[in-house]
Amino acid sequence: MSLRAFAAPLLCALALPLLGAAPSIPGLRASGTVLIQANLQGQPINVGGNVALYHKGTLYRLDLLSLGFPGASGDLGALASSLIGPGGVTIVYDGATSSLTVWSTGAHAYYVGSTPRAPAPPPSPATVAAASGGDPLSALAGVAVALHDVQSATIALTGHSVVNGHPTTDLDVRMRRQLPGRTPESYHAQLALADDLSGFPVQLTLESIPATPTAVGGSMKLDLTSVRADTPDDAMFRVPAGYTRVNTLTSVLGHGLPGQ
Repeated sequence: MSLRAFAAPLLCALALPLLGAAPSIPGLRASGTVLIQANLQGQPINVGGNVALYHKGTLYRLDLLSLGFPGASGDLGALASSLIGPGGVTIVYDGATSSLTVWSTGAHAYYVGSTPRAPAPPPSPATVAAASGGDPLSALAGVAVALHDVQSATIALTGHSVVNGHPTTDLDVRMRRQLPGRTPESYHAQLALADDLSGFPVQLTLESIPATPTAVGGSMKLDLTSVRADTPDDAMFRVPAGYTRVNTLTSVLGHGLPGQ
């Protein structure tokens, strides 16, 4: 799974709980771990690492601080570290524009791309009532527009628990969609939403189910073991001065991640 394929669904999934039922947290900073289990043309590969996460408004910044192959030898661990270079890799996603920016401290280079827009979530009852004057037909029309490219979707409440020190509401989400001109996409996510952080996920597992046996698929698990409300400075979401723009992610990394 390429860095882009890993980053885009993960950062989109962080915004998934924001269904309009409650105000989202304005900002936070967190640290934790990520484990990626990818299937590349039928061959499994596991990659794990330490991450830092920053959130402000529609902006998300994910710092991949270290990378390794769990259970592998020291030589393979060194190879994994070389894939992201000294200082790690930073990924910034802007939910307002679906733009993705990736930069490397070691390479002093950055890449700017875009991700397919996720379907807009259904508006909350309060939002619908305000916009439509309580007209139920207008409310249904709004939901239909939001789900235009989605073939099926379910959200199930699986319980309440305590995860990483936070009381959580736990959800199971399944979605199948097909954007115009693209192959079908199937996702399965399990989220632990922190009740004391306005529903921000402190743990999530996201599975991308490949359309064919030889297509790229896999799963990732993000555990945010330390989370606190904060308002990161805007500069944290901008490319540092003096970095050179490049046309490919491989140029940012200096090496290709498996499957890239």
